[in-house]
Amino acid sequence: MNFKNNMIKTVTFLIVALLFFSFKFSEWEYDKNYRSVINKSITKIFNSHTYKLEELKNVDDAFYVIKEGGSISGYIVVANAPSKFHQFDYYIIFNKNADILKIEILKYRENYGAEICSKKWLEKFIKIPINDYVEYNRKVDGISGATISVNSVKKDVFNLSNTLKKSIDEIEKN
Repeated sequence: MNFKNNMIKTVTFLIVALLFFSFKFSEWEYDKNYRSVINKSITKIFNSHTYKLEELKNVDDAFYVIKEGGSISGYIVVANAPSKFHQFDYYIIFNKNADILKIEILKYRENYGAEICSKKWLEKFIKIPINDYVEYNRKVDGISGATISVNSVKKDVFNLSNTLKKSIDEIEKN
């Protein structure tokens, strides 16, 4: 009887634990460190302490419009991309024409390949043309030991940039 009660308690505990860990609480709005880093970057780039963020409604990804006094200053997206075993979090700040102004890795969770966090390497994405993937892919060099992360971030940045450009074009048409 005691064994049966212990087994029921163990199974119940496991089910509750799995349910708890299945929910994702890593959204950047709830992380003070992420918010702080992102707010400092936006303030520095757009030279504004009074900007407002509004969710871009017609896009599947988590894009936000950066507004200053009712007019659009730029856009931001906080995303994650896969590395070898984990995912890493990063953000991209765009101007109002969807050109990349800044990209920064917020959290890299691997033991190897952290070179992709280098500001010098990430600067290669700034104002890079994203019309043609082959040309774009050639302009951003790889990093030895970080092949998976490099390819992942290159592909993700390309897709997010094109998604934003398409969204802006749709907004302007309407």
